Amino acid sequence: MEGDPMGVALPEDALAEILRRLPPRSLATSRCVCKAWRSIVDGRRLLLPELLPHSVRGIFLEYNEASYPGFLSHPSMEPDDILGKLNFHRLRPDPYQWTYTHIEGHCNGLLLYRDRLGLQVANPATQWRARLPPPPETEREGGFVEPHLAFDPTESLHYEILLVPQTPLAEERDQPEPSKEWPASTWVLCLFSSRTGQWEQRAFLREGEAAGMASDEVLHRTSDSCSTYWHGMLFVQCNGGFTVMRISLSNNKYRVIKIPTDIEESEYYKLHLGRSREGLCCATFRDRTNLRVWILDDSCGTMEWALKHHIDLDQSLSRVMWHCGEKEGPWSLQDAINVEHYGQQDLNDVNMDEDHSNNSFVKSEVEWDSDNDNIGDNESEVVESYLPYVCFLGFHPYKEVIFLNLLSLRRAVAYHLNTSIVQDLGNIWPNDYDAGHARGIYKSFLYTPCLIADFPENKLEAHVAG
Repeated sequence: MEGDPMGVALPEDALAEILRRLPPRSLATSRCVCKAWRSIVDGRRLLLPELLPHSVRGIFLEYNEASYPGFLSHPSMEPDDILGKLNFHRLRPDPYQWTYTHIEGHCNGLLLYRDRLGLQVANPATQWRARLPPPPETEREGGFVEPHLAFDPTESLHYEILLVPQTPLAEERDQPEPSKEWPASTWVLCLFSSRTGQWEQRAFLREGEAAGMASDEVLHRTSDSCSTYWHGMLFVQCNGGFTVMRISLSNNKYRVIKIPTDIEESEYYKLHLGRSREGLCCATFRDRTNLRVWILDDSCGTMEWALKHHIDLDQSLSRVMWHCGEKEGPWSLQDAINVEHYGQQDLNDVNMDEDHSNNSFVKSEVEWDSDNDNIGDNESEVVESYLPYVCFLGFHPYKEVIFLNLLSLRRAVAYHLNTSIVQDLGNIWPNDYDAGHARGIYKSFLYTPCLIADFPENKLEAHVAG
C-alpha cells in the first residue's frame, strides 16, 4: 500500500489482518509507525473496544477533610471492584505521619494519586501501579504547583506528568520590571516521563499572547485546578479558572486560552474544564441552575469559545428532588473512608413510586446498559420548583452528557445536554462523613477504564511498583 514504511506494498485489508493479530501493546506501537498504519488501526478500531471501552464506569470523589476518596460505581462494576484493587489502606499506620490518599488526576484509564510516600500512577482495572521518584519542590513561595497526568494508549503506552503553576510565583511577580508577562515567553516546567523514569526541566515556547502581567491581581486567584488531555495536548485550568493553558508535550509549545468573555468574575472559580464527544469544553453555573456550556473552536486557526448550550436546569433537577427523595440509585458508592459500599436497591423498589406506578422520568438500573450507557427519555412535568444547589462533577468524554452533584440531596445525576434527559445515579455521601461547614466534594474524576495490562518497564529503579 502507498506510504508503507517497509517499502512492501500490501493491500490495506491484508495489512489490517496482520495488525489485528498483534497483542495490544505491539498494536499500540504499530499505530505510531506512520499515518497509514494509524489510519488502519483507528478506522477499524483494532485496539479492541473491550480493552479501551468508550464508557464511564464510575466517578472518583474527593471529600473535604477526608483521608480517602470515594468511588461512585457504575452498575456493571462488582462491589469494591475499584477501591478494593487500589487498596488505599495497604500502608501501615504511622504514629508520626498522617496516613491518607488523595487523587490528583485521571487520564484515559490511569489514575494519579498521592499518599504519604509520594506520587503514584495506577491502572485500577489491572492493578498495575508504579511509584514515582520524589518530584522537585512543589510548594514555592507565593505560589502552588499541581501535577497533571497525560496519557493516551492509542498514541503510546508511556505517560507523562507535568507540574504546572496555578499562579505567578513570588519571584515572578516581584521582579523590578512591573511589566513582566506571565507566563514568560519561555516557560520552564518540570516534567516526569515514564520513558526515562526521571523528572526533568523542560522549556515550552509560547505561541500568542501571555495571560497578563505577573502583577495583575486577577492572575493570583486560586482554586482546585482541572485538566484534560485531548489530541496530544494537555489543557490545564489556571488562575482560579481565568485562563486555560494548552500545552503540547510533543513540540514543547504552549498557548494561553482566555475564558469566554461573557463569564462574570464571580463565576471564574466555578468554571469546569473537560472533554465531550464534540471536543474540549467548559461549563459554569449562574444563579444555581442556569448552565452554560462552551466548545473550543480552533477551525480558523484561532482559539475561540462557542456557546453550545444555555439551559435552565431548575425543572429537570427539581423532578429529581421531588421523586427520588432518600431512595437508593442504581449506582453504588464505594466508601474508602469506612471501607464499605452501599447502594443498588432492588430494581423494583427504585423504579416504582408510592402509588406503584412506574415513573419514566427517573431511569433506574435497567436503563444503564453496561455496554453503551444508554440514558432513558423524559417527558414528565413538575408543579413545584426546588431551586437546588448544583455542583459539576464532569463531562462524559464520549457522549453529550454531564454529571452533576445535587447538594441538597447529596446525590449524583446524569443530564443529557441534547435531550434534557435526567438519570438519577444515587447517593454520593459516605456514612458518618461529617466535616462541619467544610464538608463537601471538592474534586471529582470520571473513570474510563483501560484494560491494557502490559505497560513498558520503567527505566530507573527509583520508579518502581509500590
